[in-house]
Amino acid sequence: MQFFFFKPTVLALSSAVLLTAGTTLLADPKPKNSTPADPLVIHKKYNGNTWNWSQGASYWGKKGVFQAVWKGTSYGEGKWYVTNKGTLCYEAHWHWKKDGIPASDQIKRCWQHVVDADGNLWQRNHEKEDWYQPSSDKIKRGNKLKSEFRKIEKNVGS
Repeated sequence: MQFFFFKPTVLALSSAVLLTAGTTLLADPKPKNSTPADPLVIHKKYNGNTWNWSQGASYWGKKGVFQAVWKGTSYGEGKWYVTNKGTLCYEAHWHWKKDGIPASDQIKRCWQHVVDADGNLWQRNHEKEDWYQPSSDKIKRGNKLKSEFRKIEKNVGS
């Protein structure tokens, strides 16, 4: 069951997003006795909301529409979904300018979610081993990046 939901510049962009997206507490190993998070809970947490990152944000829209901005210079658009094991993913086409010329790349990123024995939600990026409790104050209702997305999209021109 699934719900709908970057290379040199992209590598730096995606690495920074992965390191800062959760505004984490200190990273930890996977919680003992944890189980995969309920996909409906993860879907509800992100659906129709903006996740603020350290230098950008992502909007997880209705019907799986994904939009994101990074550092005021690049944007991504595509789809998002949650797997039946509580993993949140996006597949997006990212756009930016390199030496004044529009560039782009297709990127997929996923965050695995588990619930510990006390009912606390934990997550990690699939490319990392560290687990952390996501900061709920980084999730805001609605599309908070709409105007910045359009501005960057117009500037990049791809």
